[in-house]
Amino acid sequence: MKTQMVRNTVLALVGLLALTLYILACTSFSPDDTKVLYPTFDPPSGAVGIAVYDREAGRSETLFVPVAYEGKETNTITPLPLRSQWLADGRNIVLAWPAGDGDNGLNLAMLPWPARAPVRLFSLPSVEQAGSRLMFPLCIVGHRLFVMETDSQVLRVDLRTGDLARHKFDTDSGKLSLLEAPDGSGVLYLAENDQSGKKYTFGRLNLDMLALMPLMTFTNEPAPGSFLAFDGRAQRVAFVQEHDDQRQLLVLEKGAPVFTRPLGAKGEKRDFGSAAFSPRGDAICASFARIPKGGTNASYGLVEIPLSDAPVRQVTLLSTAESGDDANALLFQAGISHDGATAAAASTYLACQIKELKPEDCALFLVDLKDPELKAAKVPIPMPPRRPATVVK
Repeated sequence: MKTQMVRNTVLALVGLLALTLYILACTSFSPDDTKVLYPTFDPPSGAVGIAVYDREAGRSETLFVPVAYEGKETNTITPLPLRSQWLADGRNIVLAWPAGDGDNGLNLAMLPWPARAPVRLFSLPSVEQAGSRLMFPLCIVGHRLFVMETDSQVLRVDLRTGDLARHKFDTDSGKLSLLEAPDGSGVLYLAENDQSGKKYTFGRLNLDMLALMPLMTFTNEPAPGSFLAFDGRAQRVAFVQEHDDQRQLLVLEKGAPVFTRPLGAKGEKRDFGSAAFSPRGDAICASFARIPKGGTNASYGLVEIPLSDAPVRQVTLLSTAESGDDANALLFQAGISHDGATAAAASTYLACQIKELKPEDCALFLVDLKDPELKAAKVPIPMPPRRPATVVK
């Protein structure tokens, strides 16, 4: 069963904004690609924390563990959704997690790396539905972080000085979500407005004026469990839609379809946890959860979809005996290295949800995207004897 926090997070999102709009997701490569941030378990408490894996040294180090409890009357630990990302300077790491008191309030920490310098802590109590804000990558440009306080109000935080700036958009802008542009080059946004003839608007956020600059509009309806990916120039977007009882990839440029491709077999259930264009823009790499037609077991893995007639490449990283209704691609997200050579995904949150997950399947998976067979290596994540609560009240 899902945790209370995950359940609330998913229910807080509707329409296209309920889709998995991820670029770096729950794993994050350092600017030089030598290290990877990923969620791990803290053995003493059983809580979920953040670790860094040194690819050259082949070892991990736990950096940060926030602990929250289910309620005042119990000592049951609740796994918190954590977001961790490197700053572009490679010398700082930003972490974000819900305040833990209801659905509102976001906590931030900026950790110097590798220097042992003071940690900066921020409390943003006005951020509504904080868990849902963490379903998206943090939008950080330089030392400025951008987050939606509400569906129509943006907050800018200077991570060095603590200075805040806000702007509320008019209601005609629709429901807004912020998206990180590749390599922290800017902030994009997606607006959903059911009242307008053009339902979705995709564009850039002016970082100084906090103004919206539209790039394209479209009315194509994505399928449930789809993704939204965009290229480095923010000129193309891609997602999955239903077509003739089968899912297909759709790529739009300036709001018009330019490429379609069938995905998977008819009748199978396939949801996506993350997606990103390749550095050259010729393929899309996505993490997925799949239930075969007539089956119940879920498999999780990575798929590379060329934007051509070239064959689709796919690797299954773990399988479960969980029923299809409980397959949750949101809990298995992949980050892509800056050079496009490696994908990383951790099954930590799956271990919180799936009681029967095999210990050997709790790991950080590193997939070689240059290998024809998508060869994968595993970095074990030991599951503690005291595991977080997964009971939904």
